[in-house]
Amino acid sequence: METSVETVVASFDIIESIRKHIAQLKPLMPKRGLVCIGEYPAKILLKEPFVETTSGILPIFIQKSSEEILRTQSIAGSHDVLGVDADVDTHFWFNVNSYLAKNEGYAARLKSMTENLHETILFVSLWEGLGSALLPTLISQFKTANANSVTLAVLPSKAQPSDAHFNALASIGMCASNDAAAVVLLGRDFVEDYVGVDRNGSRMKGNSIINYLLEMMLAKETLTQELSELSRAFNVKMYTILSVTGASFKVYGSFETMLDAASLNPFLSFDLSSASVLYVLVRVPLHLKDKLPRGKIELATAKWSKRILSIKSIYVSEPIYVDDASDRVDAVVFAGSFDLAELTAFLQKKVARIKNETVKKGLIKEKEWESIVKSLNDSQ
Repeated sequence: METSVETVVASFDIIESIRKHIAQLKPLMPKRGLVCIGEYPAKILLKEPFVETTSGILPIFIQKSSEEILRTQSIAGSHDVLGVDADVDTHFWFNVNSYLAKNEGYAARLKSMTENLHETILFVSLWEGLGSALLPTLISQFKTANANSVTLAVLPSKAQPSDAHFNALASIGMCASNDAAAVVLLGRDFVEDYVGVDRNGSRMKGNSIINYLLEMMLAKETLTQELSELSRAFNVKMYTILSVTGASFKVYGSFETMLDAASLNPFLSFDLSSASVLYVLVRVPLHLKDKLPRGKIELATAKWSKRILSIKSIYVSEPIYVDDASDRVDAVVFAGSFDLAELTAFLQKKVARIKNETVKKGLIKEKEWESIVKSLNDSQ
């Protein structure tokens, strides 16, 4: 009998030990991720420390050279950095797609790095072949896994050559064919020319604004779920952003006035009046909670949006309240399903020559390209 009792006790102790071990492992297996694809996004992220201090977020870097990333940062281990074989051509999106089709090992590694994520923000530069090809692939993977994803996608500057725009047009066209796409388009020229202030009243210039936006997006745990649901409900594929940062409530006087200021700070040349849905993300000092609760922000946004003739839905997320002695408010408006005709026409004109050359060389098929452009036109 003693042996039997000892066995029962020993078995109970083992089970309890396993439970404790699993509990300890849970913090090491984040369900939220930040996937950075390409050299341009990596350089922006790595110059700011906020990712290091954001708990519960798995940073993943995908780039041409994994060794370069590992040398220049400390926020991700080697298992969270994925490079491409050194001899692989990644200049164009179709080069990368060909590599993915032939290299099952890379495709499997890519899937294994992201398969446990339930909520993911992707940050990608669309002019790089790697980012333009992998973005549609990852969006499809997340859709298959019933995971939510939102993408900050930077379009090339108008000054960049036609190959950059060729990659960008292909990427957003392929994304537009996916029902799960929630792609936030940012123009590189707007990003690099940005001038504003942060919550401390300090001046912000250039692409540091992207880190500021990502910090807000990551602070809102339900953002990817809410924006994905809104996208599915109204079949919205493409968004862009209007923002006002570090806005003094005392100076502006009302949230409507802040939205007026945000409309002067778009991140893409587009017609706001053609947008059909709005998603509003706000960060407010805790001591202003009574003056700026969610309900008042909703009403102010509804009044402000009367200028948007085709509006179908406005979703104001529960504000992010922070312990801050200042009166500075951050507001980001995601405007979705706006008219893409001007952007599409510009990109098609910019890439016409290089598209014809690649078709003539047999690198892509004419019907394949027509399908990509059609998906983008149909998403409007």
